[in-house]
Amino acid sequence: MSDIRPLQAGDLPQVLSLYERVMRSGSPTPPPGLGAYFERTLLDHPWTDPELPSLVHVDEGGRIVGFIGSYVRRMRFDGEPIRLACSGQLVADPASRDRAVGALLMREYLGGPQDLTITDGATDRVRQMWGLVGGVTSQLRSLSWTKVFRPAGFVGDRLLDRRHQTGLLRLLRPAWAAPDALLSRLPTRTFATKEPRGGVERLGIETMLACLPAIVAPLRLYPDYDAPYLEWLFGELARVEGGGELVARLVRADDGKPLGWYVAHVPRGAIAQVLQVVARERDLDPVLDHLLHETRRRGATAARGRVEPELLAPLAARGCLFRYVGNALIHSRRPEVLAAATSTRSLLTPLEGESWTEHHLLRFA
Repeated sequence: MSDIRPLQAGDLPQVLSLYERVMRSGSPTPPPGLGAYFERTLLDHPWTDPELPSLVHVDEGGRIVGFIGSYVRRMRFDGEPIRLACSGQLVADPASRDRAVGALLMREYLGGPQDLTITDGATDRVRQMWGLVGGVTSQLRSLSWTKVFRPAGFVGDRLLDRRHQTGLLRLLRPAWAAPDALLSRLPTRTFATKEPRGGVERLGIETMLACLPAIVAPLRLYPDYDAPYLEWLFGELARVEGGGELVARLVRADDGKPLGWYVAHVPRGAIAQVLQVVARERDLDPVLDHLLHETRRRGATAARGRVEPELLAPLAARGCLFRYVGNALIHSRRPEVLAAATSTRSLLTPLEGESWTEHHLLRFA
């Protein structure tokens, strides 16, 4: 009889082989570093919860034919500690006789004891499965935003990246500097950024924890960070390959008052990925201005991130482009938690998800 049970360390060789074969290279042999990554992120991270484990589907012969990753986050809802489960990698062996492996794993996972479940990398098939059990699409969080700084480099990168021409991409990137220099002189603010007000400094974990309570005071739903988790999180963010430098900055007002912060991966000559913007609504303007100014100054062709409900208007005012991707899903059996999670009174950024890891793309050499 087939069975769904928690992932154990001894399952990793089978899980890694299945994941590499189905989701990455097509080879049954995973790269050396993939196992260590799964151990760090799924089994050994500070918020690992035995009640919210990753799951495997085992067939009648004892072979693992499916897997779903679980990323546990601690949150607060109206001051109450709650648990968020982020549904990560969902893999089913195409050769399995049971064609419902993925759906069974997802149903089991969504039926766990967590108060809230999210995923930020859903496919159309996953979205259909969530809908059958009461999951909803977070429409605003399914929008991505892009602020273009260097249009020639931005368009060239997109065209060649879509065709997987990485060698040609590296060769041609310097050639795009000349047209971008000319475009920057045009009498338009389409590609410009505002000179930011206030000061900026490196964001430290102690400062982040000290500033968070005042910033989230008006909110109903927000992360319940602690130092061990943030040390783990920033350590993993620094390991992401190819994303450029990890830039985390605290923004202060002219009088020194903390206004908020941003976290981003900023590569020179490519698109910066914005992972978190945190500020009260009244303080978003200077934080966004510092973010866009700094990513442009560091040589990024554009900055890109996920739309959060409170960010839509200020991003539109800065000439950002928007695209609907439909991949942010939310599920909760508590209507009040679900309502808060889809409102402007929540802080639920990409750092609470797992798509920032790009585990399907990295080399893990």
